[in-house]
Amino acid sequence: MINIKNYSVKVTDAPYNAKGDGVTNDRAAIQQAIDDVYTQGGGTVILTEGKTFLSASLVLRSGIEFHFEDGATLYQTSDPSHYVKPIGEMEYEPYHPMYGHNVVPGIKWSHAWYFNYPMLFAAEGSHDIKITGNGTICMMPDDDPEKILRICPIGFYRTSNFEVSDITITNYHSYGMMIYTCDHGLFKNIKIHKNSHGNGDGIGLMNCQHIRVTECKMFTGDDSVYIFVSYKDPRGGGWWSSEEPQPTIDIEVDHNDLASNHCKAFGMILWGAECPDQSKVEVRDVYVHDNHFASLGNWNMNPYTKKEIYFAPVTHVKFENNVIDTIEENFFETQISDMSGFRSMTAMHNGDFENGGTAFWSMRKSSEDSVGVAYDEAGQEGTAYGYIKDLDKGDAAIYQGLYIEADEYCTFRAKVQSSGDTCRMFVKDLETQELIASKEFNNTEWAYEHLEFKVPKDANYHIGIERGNAEKGWARIDNARLMGNFRGAYGYKRVIMDDGKVVYINNEIN
Repeated sequence: MINIKNYSVKVTDAPYNAKGDGVTNDRAAIQQAIDDVYTQGGGTVILTEGKTFLSASLVLRSGIEFHFEDGATLYQTSDPSHYVKPIGEMEYEPYHPMYGHNVVPGIKWSHAWYFNYPMLFAAEGSHDIKITGNGTICMMPDDDPEKILRICPIGFYRTSNFEVSDITITNYHSYGMMIYTCDHGLFKNIKIHKNSHGNGDGIGLMNCQHIRVTECKMFTGDDSVYIFVSYKDPRGGGWWSSEEPQPTIDIEVDHNDLASNHCKAFGMILWGAECPDQSKVEVRDVYVHDNHFASLGNWNMNPYTKKEIYFAPVTHVKFENNVIDTIEENFFETQISDMSGFRSMTAMHNGDFENGGTAFWSMRKSSEDSVGVAYDEAGQEGTAYGYIKDLDKGDAAIYQGLYIEADEYCTFRAKVQSSGDTCRMFVKDLETQELIASKEFNNTEWAYEHLEFKVPKDANYHIGIERGNAEKGWARIDNARLMGNFRGAYGYKRVIMDDGKVVYINNEIN
């Protein structure tokens, strides 16, 4: 629940006296209303019905609901002298936003809005914030793109517990919403359209957790809604940074109608390869359902790294009941473990747990700490191993979700150890959880075990270790690998769309 006190002010009322005539600079009046309500412990700041408020960047504070009455418009000023940036607690200083599109030579996609402060900005540490109402954020018009002050309409950084609902963003010439390293947020019934002059993404969720995007309608100039993970992005350092990322966890995207005039309606940008701990840039637990996407695709190529492996890990993604007009080939090139609705990756990644904890691994828990990765010296190879424990409290398992083709002889090979209680290696159908193959083990010293199997159909399967018949104790796993699965390993199947359904063509990437 977002905590907003039952206290409100209208910016057109005294002592603020905002004009709302679309001509007068109302930034100072609106900011003063926000700051005053914040000092009162929070409440609602109201933009008056039918008024147009000319303004530069505004800083939202904790405990504030910024509410548009019907027909109210927040209109971006074109006068650079109107702009300020925060320098402390309710302190501001003038600054001149950058003109132009790409502004830093030598840094690809160094768009001005990565450096200019957003129109509505929630800064690091802010919480309990709402932007609501049937109103519009309209960015400045100009026929000459070099005369536009390109700022993001809504930008949050390290903000918790927030909601943006029912508003419209129009005539924008940057990304619509930049939501970076935030958590516990709701975006509902947002309309974004009429992008002008260059890139025009909709909602970008970078390194975010526990976010829902629902009932939104967008026709954007670039990607509409995307999940973004990044580490040490060279464009940061102004109002945001990815120097200390957090994994992207628990994202729900549902009942949206998304389209782009030349890019992806929905997708993922996976730019975390440089991070020493891949668990900090992992995408995990994504549920995408009941949407219409004009296109689906991913950005796997990171322009800011020289590593041969570009993608960040992605685990447990479920697509269900979506209508997708076009799927880009790059979506099927992405290494995704434990995916429903499409085929998962074909080979195990992070089988030795050395490259980022449980990255690429899924878990079934009997208690909060019953499944995970340990780094103590227990005779294992390397510095880390996976474990299941507290088996007296219920079932526990650690596994990866992989795509395997029928009639292909495969071997699941792993180094395992137990407390002496009989656990098992397993292969299960991802959708039905039917047990396809298993092998019990109860050795108290580390030993390699091999589970040979053949699956009955082309499908996604869970492969790992679980409690099995054990009623107590623990089990460990290290150096896991799936051998065989040769046909599936040679590239990723290309697709075409036929009446909204995926049709596989061949097993190569052209």
